[in-house]
Parts: sequence; structure tokens; C-alpha cells
Amino acid sequence: MNAVLKLYFLTLKVLIIACLVCITALIFANVVLRYGFNSGLFFAEEISRLAFVWLVFAGSQLMLHEKGHIGVDILTSRVSPKIAKHLLTLTYLLMLFATSLFLQGSWQQTVINLHVGAPSTGISMGLFYGAGLVFCVLSTLLLCVQLVKHLATPAGVPLSSAAHGVLK
Repeated sequence: MNAVLKLYFLTLKVLIIACLVCITALIFANVVLRYGFNSGLFFAEEISRLAFVWLVFAGSQLMLHEKGHIGVDILTSRVSPKIAKHLLTLTYLLMLFATSLFLQGSWQQTVINLHVGAPSTGISMGLFYGAGLVFCVLSTLLLCVQLVKHLATPAGVPLSSAAHGVLK
């Protein structure tokens, strides 16, 4: 199971790098063609935008896994470990709720735009909004696993990176 998860997160990292390379290459080529040859790539902006959206969602999924997101502990550092555990549990539940709302909106937008083509390439706009669907489903699974791991850890026990970073 750990090998599958390591492969998944490695795939996410490769996707992020591929998106960055794609965006950089397309924008650079388009700038050179526009200023040097008075032409351009008609699809560069749409493909770059699509790559950027997938880059953001893949990076968000990776940061959620690596606990690299911003955390404010001004309250939890001043309360007892038991209350801090309950506050973190509440935080996980709020993240799951927000993710479910985002999933609902992403689903609606994907269905609405599934048969709408992008102006210059004709690529389905469902692919654009589908990034939110993929993120929400995978983030929900990740958050549920992290919540179960959090609930299984006694209050006041410092979590090592291996124990707290559930799927490393």
C-alpha cells in the first residue's frame, strides 16, 4: 500500500513539473513568435491556462499530504492538549465540509461545461473544471485518513512527521 501511495505522490510531483515546463515553453515560444515573427501559437493561452489549473490542484493535493499548508496555532498553543486535539478534529471536519461544497460546485460546473469547447482548441471545458473534481475526491480520502489517524493518537502525544504525515 505504501508503494502505491509513494507512486501516486511521485506522479503528482511529475505532473506539477510537466505543467510548469509546458506553461514555460508555450509562453516563451509564443512571445518569441509574436515579437520575432509577427505570428503566434493560437492554442498557447488555453493550454497554459489548463496546465496552470491542474498544476494548482495537484500542488494543493501534495501540500495537503505533506502538511505544507498554512496553519495558525495562536489558539491551540495556549490551550490544553485535550482541547487542542478537539480543535484540530473540528478543523478536519470543517475542511471536509468545505471540500464537499467545492465538490458539489465542481461537479455542477463539469456537467454544465462537458460539451462546451474551448474557443481556440475545442478541448472540452469539462477537463478544466474536472481538475476540481479530482482534487475534491482525492482530498476527501486523504483528509478522512488523516482524521482517523489523528483520532487514534492520544491527546498530548507529540506527533512525529511519520505518524502525523499519514501517507508518507
